[in-house]
Amino acid sequence: MRRTYVVIAALAVFLWAPQVINAGSVNIKWVTSIYADANGVGLNRPEGVACGEKFVVVADTRNNRLVRYGYDGSAVTAEAEFPLGKSNPVLLQLNSKGDFYFLDGRERRIVILSASGERIGFLNPKNMPSSKDIVPKSFRIDVDDNIYILDIFFQNVVVLDPDWQLLKKIPLPKDHGFFSDLAVDRQGKIYVLDSVEGIVHTVASGGTAFTPLTGSMKEIMNFPARLSVDARGFVYLVDQNGSGLGLVAPDGESLGRKLGLGWNKSGLFYPSQICISAGGDLFIADRDNNRVQMFSVAAD
Repeated sequence: MRRTYVVIAALAVFLWAPQVINAGSVNIKWVTSIYADANGVGLNRPEGVACGEKFVVVADTRNNRLVRYGYDGSAVTAEAEFPLGKSNPVLLQLNSKGDFYFLDGRERRIVILSASGERIGFLNPKNMPSSKDIVPKSFRIDVDDNIYILDIFFQNVVVLDPDWQLLKKIPLPKDHGFFSDLAVDRQGKIYVLDSVEGIVHTVASGGTAFTPLTGSMKEIMNFPARLSVDARGFVYLVDQNGSGLGLVAPDGESLGRKLGLGWNKSGLFYPSQICISAGGDLFIADRDNNRVQMFSVAAD
């Protein structure tokens, strides 16, 4: 029943939203799709994806594992598999050492594995009297290994240093719908996404209060649930229920809706996490198509 509803909702958006791949000064081009591991075992509802230097790691959610792939141009090769037992990875990040941090959808806690796959344990923030009450909806790791947690229990963004010591808490905007994701750029600017209102809010590094970057984008997006920011400050919004991709300029101007519902190359069906490599490679966890799609992103 849910699948039928999603198809209908996504088709509605698909029919009236402009299906454009080129927008503003950004060119998005499909490169390839990833469907299986080295043994031919197919991905099953992958929800997470994290970009490294010429490699990408996929949270293969229903198969309870992480899979690492190397790539060179359009050639993608499965390199390693990391079984997770009963853990259900729904969102994935890498630190500078290549360690895996993933949000376990069952435990609602952040789990850490070493780069070689050994389990380190749970992320437990320090200097927080009520750390056990944090309910992470999303998280990010910046270039300096600081950790940003979107805590929907206390309605804060919790910022930790690389040793998990509390640096600060930034309250989420009071007038909002539901915050589902956050991102951090190379300058430490934090972005949070209100999926219900379709608004992105930001706070600069060192700031203490979020302000709107965009107006509501509900006219072109159904339910934007994930976001990422590239090196130039363009914001990419994954429209989960509408099966598409929105793009926002650094100044907050909406550049429209890209991609769209589909099962062929560049089509999306209930997509989830997105990541963008330093070299301009974009990966989307195309969840209900049981694949991860790779695109190149370049300036026009």
